[in-house]
Amino acid sequence: MATDAENQEAIADDAESLNEKYIELSKEYKQTSNVQLLEQGLRLIQQAVERTASGPLARSELRASHLNNLGRCLRLLYEALGQTSRLDEAVDAGRLSLATAPVSSTVRSICYTTLSDTLQQRYFAKGAESRKDFEEALEMARAAVASSGKESKYHDCAHSSLASMLGLYFECIDSDDKYLNEAIRINEYLVNKAAISDDAYGSYVYNLAGDLTSRYRRYGRIEDLELATDHYKIAINAFPLGHTNYHMAVRSFAQNVVIRAEATNQPEGLEDALQALLSLEPHVKNNTELARIWHTKSSLYGQKYDMFSTLDDLHMAVVSADAAFNLLPSESSLRGPILERLSNALAARAETRLSRSDIDAAIDCAKQALEIGSGVPARQSGAYTTLGNRFAIKFEMFGGLQDLSESLNARRNALKLLPVDHKDRPTRLHAVANSLRTHFEHSGNIGQLEESIAVSREAEVNVGRGDPDRSMILDGLSHSLKMRSEHTGNSQDLDEAIIAAEAAVAGSPVSSASRPAYLNGLSQRLQARFYMSGNIADLDRAIEIISEAILRTPEGSSSESIYLNTLSNILSSRYLAKGDVSDLDLSIQNCRKAIAKTSVSSTFRISYLHNLGLRIQRKYYRSSDKEERHAYLREAHDLAVKCVNGTPEGHPGMADYLTELATSQLYLGQFMDPGDEPKLLAQLKLSGSTFERAFRERYATPLTRIRAGQFAGYIFMQLKDWSAASVVLSETVELFQQRSPLSLDESDRQRQLHGLSGISSLACAAFVTLDNPEAGFQILEAGRGIMANIAMGYHSDLLQVKDIDPELHAQYISLRETISRPLHASGSGWSHGQDIVAKRNVQVGKLEEVEKLIRSLPGLDAFNQRPSPQELRNLASHGPLVSFCTVDQRCDAMIVTTAEIQALPLPQLELSQIKARIGMVVSASRLSTMLPSERGIANKRMRALLRWLWNVAVQPVLEHLGLLKSTDSVPKTRLFWVTSGPLGLFPLHAAGKGYTLPLQNAYAHVISSYIPSVSALAFARRCQARVDTKLSNMALVTMPRTAGGFAPLSTRSEVTAIQEAFAASHASEESSISASQLIELCQPSAGEVLHQVRSGNVNLLHLACHAEPDLTDPSNTSLLFGSDPDAPEPDPLTVQELRRVEGSSRLDQRPLRLAYLSACCTAQQYVMNLIDENIHLAASFQLSGFPAVIGTLWEADDVAAVVIAKAFYAELFRLDRVSRTSSVSSDSGDNIARALDVASAACRQRDVIRGNASDDVLAWAAFVHIGA
Repeated sequence: MATDAENQEAIADDAESLNEKYIELSKEYKQTSNVQLLEQGLRLIQQAVERTASGPLARSELRASHLNNLGRCLRLLYEALGQTSRLDEAVDAGRLSLATAPVSSTVRSICYTTLSDTLQQRYFAKGAESRKDFEEALEMARAAVASSGKESKYHDCAHSSLASMLGLYFECIDSDDKYLNEAIRINEYLVNKAAISDDAYGSYVYNLAGDLTSRYRRYGRIEDLELATDHYKIAINAFPLGHTNYHMAVRSFAQNVVIRAEATNQPEGLEDALQALLSLEPHVKNNTELARIWHTKSSLYGQKYDMFSTLDDLHMAVVSADAAFNLLPSESSLRGPILERLSNALAARAETRLSRSDIDAAIDCAKQALEIGSGVPARQSGAYTTLGNRFAIKFEMFGGLQDLSESLNARRNALKLLPVDHKDRPTRLHAVANSLRTHFEHSGNIGQLEESIAVSREAEVNVGRGDPDRSMILDGLSHSLKMRSEHTGNSQDLDEAIIAAEAAVAGSPVSSASRPAYLNGLSQRLQARFYMSGNIADLDRAIEIISEAILRTPEGSSSESIYLNTLSNILSSRYLAKGDVSDLDLSIQNCRKAIAKTSVSSTFRISYLHNLGLRIQRKYYRSSDKEERHAYLREAHDLAVKCVNGTPEGHPGMADYLTELATSQLYLGQFMDPGDEPKLLAQLKLSGSTFERAFRERYATPLTRIRAGQFAGYIFMQLKDWSAASVVLSETVELFQQRSPLSLDESDRQRQLHGLSGISSLACAAFVTLDNPEAGFQILEAGRGIMANIAMGYHSDLLQVKDIDPELHAQYISLRETISRPLHASGSGWSHGQDIVAKRNVQVGKLEEVEKLIRSLPGLDAFNQRPSPQELRNLASHGPLVSFCTVDQRCDAMIVTTAEIQALPLPQLELSQIKARIGMVVSASRLSTMLPSERGIANKRMRALLRWLWNVAVQPVLEHLGLLKSTDSVPKTRLFWVTSGPLGLFPLHAAGKGYTLPLQNAYAHVISSYIPSVSALAFARRCQARVDTKLSNMALVTMPRTAGGFAPLSTRSEVTAIQEAFAASHASEESSISASQLIELCQPSAGEVLHQVRSGNVNLLHLACHAEPDLTDPSNTSLLFGSDPDAPEPDPLTVQELRRVEGSSRLDQRPLRLAYLSACCTAQQYVMNLIDENIHLAASFQLSGFPAVIGTLWEADDVAAVVIAKAFYAELFRLDRVSRTSSVSSDSGDNIARALDVASAACRQRDVIRGNASDDVLAWAAFVHIGA
């Protein structure tokens, strides 16, 4: 009878026999892929485990070994059949093997290694739902090393497994390169330690090659990739032909060859790699391995096609992927990745053929991969990503917003399936952001762009600092920010876009294949900033950067044409800025290169053709040879036709292509027979219709549409199609009102409106011709003073709001103050996770909601709204309002009285005449700047200008209104000149024929006041209604000496005159009046003056100082202050600072009444492209709450300043006394206007040594009244 020991030995032998049979079957399975063999092997190893389940063998090394093999077998079954439950069983078997293995057993290290491999495989198989499995896998790998003695034959194997796990951890979990560096150190140690003849040598070399490839992906160093490829070659030679590892090494070598070809755009090694794969096929009996080989072949063929554009290669890429898929059993886990490869190949072929059937097949493959990955989140996420990419390609090929939506939905689903800490989540976020940005381009929905930026920020926050994907994500964020800047005009977005683009470049290694793309992005952002700032340095730097991108891009790369096109664009911009024709020639040369390197089916080709057309048009503008000009124009026209015909409807570039086409159509009319009028008119109509089509492209940027609408309207006016002109121009005005949203910083808003002045005049002229002056005046007013209207909204009807709903008032004030503050962000402290522009947009939305609530309050339905026609007529109660509409086709005076709104044609006035004379009052060489020795000549020219102004404009208006009187003794009517538009720059109040013909002067019949817009008058009237003449604290501010080299001012006489007038006025008044104060400030700072404006201490403000107009940026025009006259620069108080609202909009403070600006050029603006905005110092004081402002149209004469100030204050205080003692109510605003009229007369009538003071027009006519 056998002993227990003998029985245990027999059981052990039986179990080991079963284990050995399993091992043989597993080897045979690896050769044949016959799953039945594996299932048979599973039964055998399970029996072996069962044999040792009890007795002394239950905790033996033998049982641990069998449990370890059971885990391996279950893993193989998972790989064959895709059943994740097998991995759960494998993990259980692995844990049991460790629990079974004696602590000192040599098999324990092997068990740790197997469990480590199984855990990491389960991590991926179950969709990477939690890092727990992978963290434990790494822990097990380290335990395997620790449990293997240094002399153990398993020690190096455990180290190798740990290195593999570290490499995977770096690739998939944590991009901290410490994990990769540790893996490389271990593998280098193992390679150097092992003999070449060692069986494990090939595996060590293979693993090291994989880590070197990972390091290449991280840092982009081509030497790492080449070293990795060399190591794969060594690994191939280390394994015998037919060995599984041999096949694996050949495949990895081939894949590295593909990577190298992509990086260098060099075909070296592609054919050798393909032949190596082909030579494997006869020796491979395992269909799974054969499928892997065909999968790799597909990648190789695809790369060959990318390099040589040989359709046979692309066909073989499809065939190889399809064959690989068909080799696999239906349950194989490899089917998903191979389907995705097949989808990629089909998509590439679809783009080449413009084949709808191929792209649909590619989409079907992605959908199948999605089905195969069902229940495995990570696989499904990858499949959704592929599906999203396919729909995006289909959209690019054929258009159709449904496909674009499908792409976005797929990418959103890919994101949802990943846990929040998954390493791929930032790239999935990046893909969603890209889709949202594309959606915005084609829908114009700013919310989608806002979401794109928010998603990009989330991606940036979650990606590791050293992760190579970080640069890609920053580049995408930069792109979206630039796009939002283009749409809204916000410079803050563009500044951050540049910061992000610079960070993307900085985070990309010099040798990285992606670096040129990030350099390209940065150069485009710098070009965009040049368009905003005009700084040539940005263009020069952009050219250097894009030149580096081209230099680092391999010849023939698909990206080369993109970078050449960018260089062409930037060179063109520099040509426009500097006029160097060599830049234009280089631009055309590079653009032609880009087109030559772009396939006919490329989605980029149309935009390159468009850019070339624009460059050729510029050659047309330069040329003086008629035949050459015609040739250039024909080429530009033909290119534009190709662009329009090759672009689907709804494409965001269509408006630009149509505008280019319309422009060439317009100019081609110059080369037609001038006697063939019908043909010329047809050509003009064709151009106008094309411009209108461009305007109707709602997905284009607002500025593109505005320009197109402006041209379309102008052409329709030339064709005398007034109805069409009125429609498109009024819609254009509405659009450019939106071009200046509240969310913009003041300087951005000004830049956005730059060059848009005059559109509302065109629209008005069209309506007037249609005999609809009321609509004409409304549209004229709608397009003028947009910046002022926004500023006036800070004050609108707020007292009434506060009385009715204090809480709503508080909300409104808080939001207004917040929005009025400029956006600030510095490069050093900037965080891409904070979107201050989006936050500002939210604040604007809240403000609009509050305004709607305010309009629902009793009597406030018109809160912050433009005046209605009836309200416009009501504003004429103090005197008629006159605005001029001057366009090429006609000139009219738009007149508002209490009875009606009229249009008075001015047949003697032409816009060309205005333009010819405008330099006399607003240019750098204006008459007022002539030398003192030329004063007589300057006055003579000014008098001639005033005679012309009287004849063509002012006299017809006064005659029409019945205001021309036969005597100047009758009380004069007030008249309000609306100064927006070019004629508003002239001294309308002084128009006339001088003292020799006293009744042939405007001042003989009316008291003139100026207003920037009718809305500004309504605002001034609201401010005026609060004024109480009994409260008359006055601040007298003087600057006898000004820093920065400005001439000293003789302010003493002016100060004395004001002091005497103030004292005389208050000496015998009642106590409330006598208690009024005269606050004198000599040499104050700008801050002290601003405090007086906003503090509520005074209601009369007199400033005697220098002003400095800015001829390029009116918002920087300033009054100059400062306590130290010897300082290098004065302390400026700018228009922009005055516009900025603070506090509670002065609701509870002393009402402001008058700002008297005794300084040069305070009521004049000099930038013609902003002429409808009336951006000057006097208007800014009015917007600050002063209902009346005395300003100057040009440099103030020192003598006239004293005479006018003395007479003005004496008359004003006299009129105020009369008003206070009279039983008849009067308007204190009338008092100011009438006081200035008296003062101007006093200046004209003063004694002079020679001649008549009235002839010195430059002295007395400089001072004007602005406001109520």
